[in-house]
Amino acid sequence: LHHKVQAAGSAETADLLFARVRQLERRESILQEAYKNMKDSRENSAEYWNQKKPDRGPLAPGSLVLVYNKSLESQWGKLFENRWNGPYRIKSQEKSGSYTLEELDGQELKRRYAAPHVKLFHSRKL
Repeated sequence: LHHKVQAAGSAETADLLFARVRQLERRESILQEAYKNMKDSRENSAEYWNQKKPDRGPLAPGSLVLVYNKSLESQWGKLFENRWNGPYRIKSQEKSGSYTLEELDGQELKRRYAAPHVKLFHSRKL
C-alpha cells in the first residue's frame, strides 16, 4: 500500500512540475502582453487628458494669476482652506516654462512656480 501511495505522489509531483515548466515557458509572452497593455493604456490616458485639457499656451507677463497651494493636499486639518493663493502678477516666464511672480505692489516672490500650478485670475465685477 505504501508503494502505491508513493507512486501516486510522484505522479502528482511530475504533473505539478510539468505545469510549472509550462508556466515558465509562457512567462515571457505574458510579460510582453502585459507591457503592451500597460503602454496602450498609458497612451490612451494621455490622449484622453490632452483632449479634455487643451494647452492654454503661455501666460503673458503682467497677467494676474492664482497659484495652487499643493501643501494643503496632505493636511487633513485644512481641508476647507482656499487651495488657490493670489492674485499675483507674472513678472516673467523662464525657459523651463515656470513663472516668476510678484505681489501686486511689485515685490518679487522668492520661488518660481510650475505652469500647471498657475492659472489666470478673473476678477469679479460687483
